[in-house]
Amino acid sequence: MIPARLGVIAVALAMAPGWGACFAQNLSDPMRPPGFAAPGGTGEQTSGGGLVLQTTLLSKGRRIAMIDGKPMKVGDRIGKARIISIEAGAVTLREANTTTVLQLYPGVEVTSPGAAKAAASRKDAKEGAK
Repeated sequence: MIPARLGVIAVALAMAPGWGACFAQNLSDPMRPPGFAAPGGTGEQTSGGGLVLQTTLLSKGRRIAMIDGKPMKVGDRIGKARIISIEAGAVTLREANTTTVLQLYPGVEVTSPGAAKAAASRKDAKEGAK
């Protein structure tokens, strides 16, 4: 039988190597708004100072985009630019004669999840009508 003291010492020694590892990384919160400064810490800033599209919400009769931590809708202004469209993964802005597209995931085409299902449903309806 092992004395209780030896059991406590064994557990303490087993945990000791991992103790320093919990302080090794400073992880950032992926859901933190751009430019957020945590109390007493150094805040992360957006790169390049440009507008950042964080998410889009599309539902029946409503299209909202979260841009730089602010909910925006079609027709709203961001500086001198006006939002002219909000899609599943992009927001189109127009300023004078310049059109800018903010992408949620640059280089990736985002479609609505129901688009494939609706297309399959239409195909089945056409085949059933024949």
